[in-house]
Amino acid sequence: MARELCHSMYQMLPDDQKPIVLHQQASTHFEWLFDLIYEVELCKPFVIYCNTHWTWDLHGEHCLFESDQGIQIEANIYNTDFVDIAFFNVFIKSYTDAHSLFESIEDIDFKFTATLFDQWANKNILQQQSGTEFSLVHPIDH
Repeated sequence: MARELCHSMYQMLPDDQKPIVLHQQASTHFEWLFDLIYEVELCKPFVIYCNTHWTWDLHGEHCLFESDQGIQIEANIYNTDFVDIAFFNVFIKSYTDAHSLFESIEDIDFKFTATLFDQWANKNILQQQSGTEFSLVHPIDH
């Protein structure tokens, strides 16, 4: 979802800027897109993704997207394949469709999510990139 939300930022570009960046649509690196958005001084406070309005807040190497239903997704704009433990923890707490998966767990906190990521890393599902950032070992291309 993070990659798709970053792709949705493309819709904010003026039409005359879109041909310049068409070749980069398959990328997992979006710093170029956010740089371009700021160069053309766009002030649209939201993007539309899956027929839902998402606000966005670029800060450092991350962009926080929040849907009008309260779902929060933090994207690393340098590599959307990276998932941070703390940001994933916020996501699963805000994503109501995930609540049924974790209903038997009393407290979904950083420690729980870190343990879950460690288990996934031990099963070769995730690979630790740095500190609290992980990525899928075999990511599925969209």
